[in-house]
Amino acid sequence: MSARYLQIASELRLAVDRGEYPIGSLLPSEGELAARYGVARGTVRQAVALLEREGVVTHRQGARRTVVGAVPTQSFAEMQSFSMWAVSQGHVPSARVLHKEVRRVTGADVERLNAPLGEEVLDLRRVRLLDGVAVMVERTLYAGILAEHVLAMELTEGSITERLTESGFVYAHADHRIDAVSAGVVEAELLGVRRGSALLRQRRVTTSPSGVALEWSDDRYRADAVTITVRNSMSENTLARLSARGPGRARQVARPGPVGSSVGVF
Repeated sequence: MSARYLQIASELRLAVDRGEYPIGSLLPSEGELAARYGVARGTVRQAVALLEREGVVTHRQGARRTVVGAVPTQSFAEMQSFSMWAVSQGHVPSARVLHKEVRRVTGADVERLNAPLGEEVLDLRRVRLLDGVAVMVERTLYAGILAEHVLAMELTEGSITERLTESGFVYAHADHRIDAVSAGVVEAELLGVRRGSALLRQRRVTTSPSGVALEWSDDRYRADAVTITVRNSMSENTLARLSARGPGRARQVARPGPVGSSVGVF
């Protein structure tokens, strides 16, 4: 039998899902919940702390917990496209195309895709939706060898990555950089947030088994819509911690893991 606090957390989670505690409402106090479930307040505190870690409720010092809903979590435990991940979580993914253009590589693209100046790339920009709600602004540069294949696809639904894989293109590794940025005017309008709101940015380069860059992406998520989790191991992944103050400051690097240990969602 599971611990009592786990059972209470499960019941509260279901109550939130059913709308018994709407988003923005307050959970009953610890004393009220303890009386309802016939347990000590410490047991209730454990249950509510678990919901806080999951992002179902939040609170500030001295205030009762506020329901924020169950935020979808996108894991980097394996390489999956946004659409493949969404479907696996029971959501309906879709997209709105903002821009698509085959153009020549610019100076900035050289570093992003390690491609020579003048080579063709496909510049694709979309808004990604979960169950009809805009959650991410996506900009992807596809190497020229992929451009024709991508342009032939239906770009408002389904997984581009999955279709490219079916066409014989092998996605082997993904390197990620994750940070926070402020929403600009355009992003705020597309995502329905205030200008200056925090967005979770993921920049990624995906390569073939031979190290050829297939795509570069800049994904900007609404912070209240999707969380990203990473589970790694000292024996399996390379973990680098770099100081935001610039080179020459703190830098810690874990023991490198085996080739192919890079993980990601794209």
